[in-house]
Amino acid sequence: MKFSQLAILTAGLFFILAAIWMFCPQLLLAQWGITPTPGTDVLGHRSAALYAGLGVMCLFARHAEPSLARYALAAGIGTLCLILAVSGVVEWYAGHVNGQIVIAVFIELFLGIAFLLSNSVGKKHATGKPGRVKDK
Repeated sequence: MKFSQLAILTAGLFFILAAIWMFCPQLLLAQWGITPTPGTDVLGHRSAALYAGLGVMCLFARHAEPSLARYALAAGIGTLCLILAVSGVVEWYAGHVNGQIVIAVFIELFLGIAFLLSNSVGKKHATGKPGRVKDK
């Protein structure tokens, strides 16, 4: 999958998640077998901001040429998704959520692996080195 397609897909998913977490967090909580509380609502609303921001980053970066910045974005989102997947499995194993979390885990695994694989091409073509930037 091309980076641009992956970025658009991910932006869409993140915007959907942001809307759900912001306006009706009870939907996901109930699906995963978690009892909604004022505390889960607060965490849901804060998660919405994170997902919305990541969605904007993906949308704006969709046409980015292979570069160190695109590599960093893909590595960060790939890492985020893989950690979410592991967390979902751990919470399911511990009995804190029901088996419906597996749907989210598979999506997170797909996105995490896809973003990290998108870096295999980007790393070869990444330009620039981290460090000082010359003033013009």
